[in-house]
Amino acid sequence: MRCAAVLWDMDGVVVDTDHTVAAFWQALAGAEGFTISDEDLQHHVYGRHADHTLRVLFPAVPVERYPEVYERLREDNESLEYSDIPGAGKLLRQLRDNGVPLALVTGAQHYKVTAVLDQLDLTDVFDVHIRAEDVPAGKPDPACYRLAAERLGADIGQCLVFEDALSGVASAVAAGATCVAIGPRWRAAELRAAGAVEVIPDFTTVEFSTPELATRMGPGMTVHLTR
Repeated sequence: MRCAAVLWDMDGVVVDTDHTVAAFWQALAGAEGFTISDEDLQHHVYGRHADHTLRVLFPAVPVERYPEVYERLREDNESLEYSDIPGAGKLLRQLRDNGVPLALVTGAQHYKVTAVLDQLDLTDVFDVHIRAEDVPAGKPDPACYRLAAERLGADIGQCLVFEDALSGVASAVAAGATCVAIGPRWRAAELRAAGAVEVIPDFTTVEFSTPELATRMGPGMTVHLTR
C-alpha cells in the first residue's frame, strides 16, 4: 500500500504500558471488592477513555467519585518509569527525519502524554497530538483518527495506523485508515477480525528504506510512504 501519513496509538504501541494500566485498574477493582477479567481488560480498559472504564466496569462507583479516580490515575501515570515498545523509537525518528507526517492518537490525558514523550525523548517527533480531551467520544469511535488526518492535511484513506487494542483497531478501520496491529501471536486472529491487515509483535522486524521510503512490515507487506 501507499500512504501519506502514519498515525500512532500510544499505550502498547509507542510505550509498553499494558501491565501498568492493568495494575492500576485491578488495584481500584480490588478496593471495590472484585477483579477485572482479561476479557474486560481487552474490551473495556486498553485503548479506552477512563470514563468508559468507570461506567462499564465500576457501576457502583458514583459519578461524584470520578474526579477522585482521575486524580489517582494522574498521580500513577506521572510516577511511572516508561520504556518504549522495541523498535518504536527508532522507526519514529527515521520517519521524522525523512519528512513523513506523524500523529499521536491516544485515549490518554495530556499529563500522561507529556510524561511518556519526555521520558522516551520523543517530544519533537509528532506533528499532531490527539488526546482524550480533544474528542467527545473515545475509541472505537473514529473521530480521533479522522481529526488527526484533518490536522495533518492528509486523506484518512491514505493513512497508516499502528494500534494494539481492539477498540483502537476498530476506530482506525471505521475512520477509513489501513491498520497494522501490534500484538502477540495468540491475539492475531482477534486483531485481524477487528480489521487489522497485519499483526506484528513489535517494530524490530520493520525495515525502513530511505531511497524508496518503503517500510516493510514483514513477509508480504510493504508500505510506500509518499511525501
